[in-house]
Amino acid sequence: MTLHHLNSHAELLDATSGDPFIRYDLPSPLEHPAWSLGDAVAVPRRTHTRRLGLLVMGPAGDAGALVGRLVAQGLDADLAGVTVSRGAIGAVAEHLALGEGNEWEWLYAASPPPLVAAESRLVALSRNDVDDIRSLLDLANPGTDARPFEFPDQYWVGAHDELGRLVACGVREPNLAGWPILSGITVHPTSRGTGLGLAVTAYLTREAVREAGVCTLGLYSHNDLARRVYRGLGYTGDHLWSSRRLA
Repeated sequence: MTLHHLNSHAELLDATSGDPFIRYDLPSPLEHPAWSLGDAVAVPRRTHTRRLGLLVMGPAGDAGALVGRLVAQGLDADLAGVTVSRGAIGAVAEHLALGEGNEWEWLYAASPPPLVAAESRLVALSRNDVDDIRSLLDLANPGTDARPFEFPDQYWVGAHDELGRLVACGVREPNLAGWPILSGITVHPTSRGTGLGLAVTAYLTREAVREAGVCTLGLYSHNDLARRVYRGLGYTGDHLWSSRRLA
């Protein structure tokens, strides 16, 4: 198989038959060139937390062969990890020493979800609410990548209980490709089952679709409840990923 260099976002999109993840998650122009071999592609990509990693998408055989070829040529030492199509991580591990990581999924919605009753409780949050947001995330969603007001153009919403305590929150912000992404969807344990998580997600999704025509998000694969919520609101295009640090 021949190794091809892909120097533009358009070439990468063409090589993946217009894949939605490539379209909506990778910036144009590309920060670094990409490669393809067989039905696999590899491209250095910054994650939501701005760390540079190698994205490898495609079937296990081609993905492993592609990474093997790149390793033989010398990979960028600044890469912090890899994100690989689920099922191909073993093939990639034959060529790279991998450390700890996680399994996660990416979805997108292109249609506005219906109105949810609990949306009436939502209010916009500001920098004045940063301490309350961080306290809620630390308590109920410590693994989130959400960083309250650390990145530009974040729009946080939340809900308070009868005592004025923040019990739900979530953010819509532009990803590195400029498309809306949701993060930090969190509900306090005492307020779960009240529809607030659904309301935060529905509201932020509807506004994103209205403004940009699409909304994206990621979730850890063990979160079955969140997956049901997202699919119920019209999210689709499931991409299953395995991410690992480079040892």
